[in-house]
Amino acid sequence: MASIQTISNKSGKSYRVQFMKNSKRLSKRFAKKKDAEKFLALLTLDDQLTDRLTNKTQSTLMFSDACEEYLKQYTGKCPSTVQRVNWWANEYQTLKLNAISKQCVRSSLKNLANDKSAATVNRYKAALSAVFTYLQDEYDVSTNPAREVKQLPENNERIRFLTDNERHSLLQAVKKSTWNKLYLLVILALTTGARRGDLLNLKWSDIDFKARTASISTTKNGEPRVLPLTEEAISELMKFRCVGATYIFAHPTKIDENFYNFDCHWHKALNEAKLINFRFHDLRHTAGSMLAMANVQTAQIADILGHKTLNVTKRYIHLSTAYKADVINDVMGGIAYE
Repeated sequence: MASIQTISNKSGKSYRVQFMKNSKRLSKRFAKKKDAEKFLALLTLDDQLTDRLTNKTQSTLMFSDACEEYLKQYTGKCPSTVQRVNWWANEYQTLKLNAISKQCVRSSLKNLANDKSAATVNRYKAALSAVFTYLQDEYDVSTNPAREVKQLPENNERIRFLTDNERHSLLQAVKKSTWNKLYLLVILALTTGARRGDLLNLKWSDIDFKARTASISTTKNGEPRVLPLTEEAISELMKFRCVGATYIFAHPTKIDENFYNFDCHWHKALNEAKLINFRFHDLRHTAGSMLAMANVQTAQIADILGHKTLNVTKRYIHLSTAYKADVINDVMGGIAYE
């Protein structure tokens, strides 16, 4: 027996068709009532269709297909959510829903924590949980393994930045990388303070070589940004310059995708430079730290890094104060003895 249920929430009304056969209850949701009625009519006329749908359980549905379906109905504006769901789809691309356990999720998140902050790892867990919540609503999937894994304690005050010697070592290492654009990516990260995802999503059409700027249409904060580019950044970009809307950091074998998972090249460079406990995101901290130590005002640093509030930027204030103290001691330290 099948029926249509009207669902009202903040985003408006939707219509869920619920049906049961072979002792299994499933449902499918539609934005328009006429689509729900059409689907209900198909179920009524076609027993084989109902059989196929009720057999599409956790033991047969591929997780990557579930992620694709989730993204088709996703109406949010956060590009990071899309990227994170695609990451999970790739992580479990050969698994069916019933093969994804709490242990699987915990292991994947543990690996993520090697290169990402606790806050970012928690956002990945939230993206996975959103997919399973959708499946619970659409297909009556009974479990959500992401909810069974505890959140990591977040400490957004962590600041790891490169010293002058470390920066020199890293730049020398990335120049030797077998991925010929790693040096360009690191230079852009250091000189703009932009986030990893924003840089990887840049296309050649976003670069204005005359104005020496890069335009980001949508950032993590949901707002556009224009990044001023240094002469060195422009010089490196010119070595690879293309025309059109292709990604600057395109995947080596898939030109229509960015090279999001370049971590093998990144970690090899870190080992070459002998850097410990350093993540790609720390290049952004390094940019902020360099600005603070150059006595750039907090509000200006916030504007350059794209912070919505000064509370986040204030983490760099003590660096500015310490740097000024060093300068004063170097210049004025012996004045009383002259």
